[in-house]
Order: sequence, then structure tokens, then C-alpha cells
Amino acid sequence: MPLFVDGYNLIFAASRKLPGFNIVHTETARDNLLSLLAKYKSLHAERIMVFFDGGPEAAHLPRRTMIRGLDVLFSNPGVDADDDIKYTVSHDDNPRGIRVITSDNAIRVFVERCGATVTDSGEFLNSLQETLKEHSLPQDEPMEKYEGGAAGEMDYWLKVFGTDEPKEKPPKK
Repeated sequence: MPLFVDGYNLIFAASRKLPGFNIVHTETARDNLLSLLAKYKSLHAERIMVFFDGGPEAAHLPRRTMIRGLDVLFSNPGVDADDDIKYTVSHDDNPRGIRVITSDNAIRVFVERCGATVTDSGEFLNSLQETLKEHSLPQDEPMEKYEGGAAGEMDYWLKVFGTDEPKEKPPKK
């Protein structure tokens, strides 16, 4: 199911819960949000469209672009991203197949009338954090397990690839 994300609305929800989402630093907050959503997308392989207001802070950015596999849209000057979300949902071939992420009641009412599903930004943020936490490294395993080989492993692979001579190990400091 494609996700249509009310970008600044989700950033505002994240600003209450996560570091790096200071709404005063919108470009940094936007980049942090796109990073989180890209990680989420890599686990769910869903199409994600993120809508942002295109005001003066985004004037130097293209109106529509792909960033980290996400379809990112900035509204035209003088047009609210809310209007872009409503327009895109109402003109989609299958609005019932769309999930909109927003806490904005006007968007919620409009897109639900079109048949789309709506998830509150705070609720989505909680599920996003849980999803990413579930797919991180296990807490009870040492990080060393994922960093380099075990003792003697290098000697084994040197034998497999044609030499019985282990390379000289650097002296310990």
C-alpha cells in the first residue's frame, strides 16, 4: 500500500520525541525524516510519497524529485502541501489503496471521503520506531560478532585459497 506522508506534519510529531527534528532547522529535520522513511521503505518495499510545503526554504529545490528511493514533492509557492495531498489522492486511480500519514483533520476528512486510509503522524512514528528497532542488531549479541572474523579464521581461509603460510600478524600495541 503506497504511503503519502504529510512531511512537515510528521516532522512536528517527531520534534516532540526524537533528537534531530528541531523544526527551526527545517532542512536538517527534512533530511532526518527522509533518512528514517528510506530505512522504513527498505524493510517494507512500499512506494512512499512525501509532501512538503514549498515556501522560501525550499525554493532552490526541484518541485518533484527522488531522494533515497522516496518520491518527494514540494508544493508550488502559494500552494499548501495539504492541497497537493488532497489533489493527488482524489485523482489517483485507486485511492482506497493509499495510506495517508497526517494529523491534520482537514486532510483526514477529505482523503477518507475519497476512500484512503489515514494514520495519525504520532501513531505512525511509533510504529516506524518499533519497525526499525526490530530490524536492528540484536541487543544481546556483542558487536564484535559483526566486526571482522573470529580467531583462526584468517588462517583457515588462507589455506582454502592456496597458501599454508599465515600472514604475519601486526604486533599488538
